[in-house]
Amino acid sequence: MQVKRDYSIIRIPQLIAHRGYAKAFPENTLLSLDAAVSAGARFVEFDVQLTADAIPVVLHDDTLLRTAGHEVSIFDIESVNLKHICVNEAARFGPRFPEAQLSTLENIVLWLKELPEVTAFVEIKTQSLQRFGIQRAVAQVLRVLESVKAQCVSISFEPQVIAVARENNISATGWVLPTWDLVTALKLNPEYVFCNRTLVPSGWKNFAEYPWNWVIYEVVEIKEALEYAALGVEFIETMAIGEMLQHPLFRAADHRQQRASVVSPMIDDKGKG
Repeated sequence: MQVKRDYSIIRIPQLIAHRGYAKAFPENTLLSLDAAVSAGARFVEFDVQLTADAIPVVLHDDTLLRTAGHEVSIFDIESVNLKHICVNEAARFGPRFPEAQLSTLENIVLWLKELPEVTAFVEIKTQSLQRFGIQRAVAQVLRVLESVKAQCVSISFEPQVIAVARENNISATGWVLPTWDLVTALKLNPEYVFCNRTLVPSGWKNFAEYPWNWVIYEVVEIKEALEYAALGVEFIETMAIGEMLQHPLFRAADHRQQRASVVSPMIDDKGKG
């Protein structure tokens, strides 16, 4: 006899694809992002740096050593020379992904336009903010995002980015905690606060007392994701998006959310849409 499990009593977090489906594909590439969406993700996160001529590209580090094997700074490369840069993470994947080119943010925007149901968390990296200045770097990124701005959340470790993004009418912002600093977070009052799982104090249970949506990242285990959700964490960011979305709990939750979205927009516990 097959027992039908009731998943409705378990709080299921939303899942964000960290740098796309980065466990199985080269991070921050169109391949990785598209694979995450194909696996069922409706929230993706990626990083942005600027080239020598201040063109936003999707890249985590300020050098190409780790992802492309070239010991060169992205700040020394003009955008016209990006076309043949392969960021296939050969140290992890060998020669498997020769088509994994470094993408401009503009290319990712074209991809997002075809996916109106997908929300993108766009992290503007600290190195580029320092290199070009916060005002200029944020303006460059938001200019490219303009046509998909309603789908995007601007996030950063740098608190000033939140104010600049709001001045440019971005719909939502997120602060990535550099340390466990909730006093500053309350002053900033972003829509999202991102926190590495390693920064959460042992035994901390007070997530639900704060006005923003929590995002805990570097989580790859279902059990840990559910434990955070039970404490009031709304989002889990993971590089193992495909594996986690295959779990029956998340598949059941996705099915319920799709049915609910036919009736009305999804509103979370804190009144945000």
